[in-house]
Amino acid sequence: MNNHDNTPETPDTRTRSLGFWMRAAGTALAAEMNRTLAAEGLDRRDWAVLDVLAGERDIPGLVERVQRGGKRVRSLAARGWAAERDGAWTITDEGRRERDRIHELVRGVRDRTRGAVTDEDFATTVASLEAIARELGWHESSPRRFGPRGRHGLGRGFGHGHGCGPRFGEHPRHGEHPHRGERAFERGFTAGFAAGRDAA
Repeated sequence: MNNHDNTPETPDTRTRSLGFWMRAAGTALAAEMNRTLAAEGLDRRDWAVLDVLAGERDIPGLVERVQRGGKRVRSLAARGWAAERDGAWTITDEGRRERDRIHELVRGVRDRTRGAVTDEDFATTVASLEAIARELGWHESSPRRFGPRGRHGLGRGFGHGHGCGPRFGEHPRHGEHPHRGERAFERGFTAGFAAGRDAA
């Protein structure tokens, strides 16, 4: 007779490592954030661009890139959430209302994360992870490596800006494909936001 206590299909969770649960929690959190934004017809990059337009984020280089008015900015403009005024892109009143409404949905995901355990356990978990990181050599100036092949995140706010191709606002180097930096931005943004503090 089969049982569900400890079979190959349902392994004993006590045997799983710290790394396993760190990855599992991060993946689940990112997936839930994706679902929340997808229900609004957005992804996390759209959300970050909207936050920049609203003046809620100040990631070095990203503000300048948003002001160039790329496809994501123009997609928000098509919804009536962004507009170009006097040569600068800004959020509209409707965009501000929608941003505030969606912010509450995003906050709900964060609240679920924190509400899964007691305040004391949450604080202990954060303190424990910090202690482990510091014991293994992490310090405030350490680069935060995100994404595949140890790529860093977005500028100083997401890992000091190394390893992501041209920095935002720079022109491609001689011989470089003009869209390569944009693709690097997309990859770095996805990885950076997934691991960023705003999702915690």
